[in-house]
Amino acid sequence: MFLSAVLGFAYPFETFLFVYTVLGPLHYLTEISWLHERNYYTKGRFDYLYLVGATAVLTLANEKIIPGLPSFIPEWAAFSALGAALAFVVFKTAARWVLAVIFALVGFFIASASWFGIAFGIFLPTLIHVYIFTACFVLAGALKGRSKSGYLSLGVFALISLSFIFFHPAHTDYVVSQYTSNNYGTFQNDGNLSSPFMAVNYYFAKIFHITGFHLPAVSIAGDASYLNDYLYHNPAALALMSFIAFAYSYHYFNWFSKTSIIRWHEVPKSRLAIIVVIWLISVGLYLYNYSVGLRWLFFLSLAHVLLEFPLNQLTFIQIGRELKGRLVRSPDSK
Repeated sequence: MFLSAVLGFAYPFETFLFVYTVLGPLHYLTEISWLHERNYYTKGRFDYLYLVGATAVLTLANEKIIPGLPSFIPEWAAFSALGAALAFVVFKTAARWVLAVIFALVGFFIASASWFGIAFGIFLPTLIHVYIFTACFVLAGALKGRSKSGYLSLGVFALISLSFIFFHPAHTDYVVSQYTSNNYGTFQNDGNLSSPFMAVNYYFAKIFHITGFHLPAVSIAGDASYLNDYLYHNPAALALMSFIAFAYSYHYFNWFSKTSIIRWHEVPKSRLAIIVVIWLISVGLYLYNYSVGLRWLFFLSLAHVLLEFPLNQLTFIQIGRELKGRLVRSPDSK
C-alpha cells in the first residue's frame, strides 16, 4: 500500500502506465481463471454467459464494430450486468433471469440521463472497480474475521487516499515525457480524447470541482492545448493522477500478494502456461504500440470487471449482514 502511494506521488503517469501494462493483463487472466473455478459465484451453472454477453455487447458498441447502435449501449450493458449479477447470487430459480431482464429494461429507460453514462460508462469499470470494490473487500474481510489489522489496513488505505486530496505535491522536478503523454493520451482539437484514460481524469476533476477542468465536455474542442497543459503540469491535476495511479497499483499489488488467501495461483499447469503466454504477448503488444495493446485487451479487461460483479454483490451483502449483526442486538444479549 505504501509502495503504491510513493510511486503514485513520485511518478503518477509512469506508474499507472507501467502497472496497467505489465500487471493488468496478468491480473485479468488470473482472476478470470480463479472465478471460473468458483463458477463466478453465481447460483446457476451458465449464469456467467449473461455477463460474457454483456461484455461482448459493450465491446462491439464501444469499438463501433456494429454501426448505428445508440451511444448509451456500453454503459447500459455494464448497468444490466451489475443488476443481473445481483439476481444471479440471490436466487436459484428461474426468477433470477426474469430479474436480469427487468434490470436490462430499467437501464434502457434511464440510460439517457447525463449521470448514467459517467457512472456506468466511465467510473464503474475503472475507479469504482479498482478503488471502491477493493476497499469493500478489505472491509468485508475485517468484519468477518473481526480483524484489528484489517480495520487498521482500511484506515491506512483511507488516510493515504485523503492525502492526495489535501496535499498536492509540488512536483517541481517532475516532467512528463512525450512518450508518456502520447501513451496516456491527450485532448484533441476536434473535441475527442486520444485515450479512454483521459475521461477518468476529466470527469473526476469536474465532479470534485478541481479548478482547471471547468470547461464542459462539449467545449473541449478548441481548448485542447489548455487542457493538456493543465493535466500534465498543474499540481492539483497531478495529485488527482497520483491518486489514480495509487488506486490501480494497490488494486493489482493486493491481488498478487494474496496467494495464501485467494489462492489464485492454484490452477492446472497447462492453464497457467496459457496464461503466461497470453500475458507475454499482451505486454509485447503494449511495448510495440500502446493503442494496439489497449484494443487487444479491451474485451478481456472488461470481462474481468463484469465477471467479478457477482462477487462484488456478495461482498455488499456480507458487509450488510455483518453491520446489521453489530447494530441490532439479539434478544439474548439484552
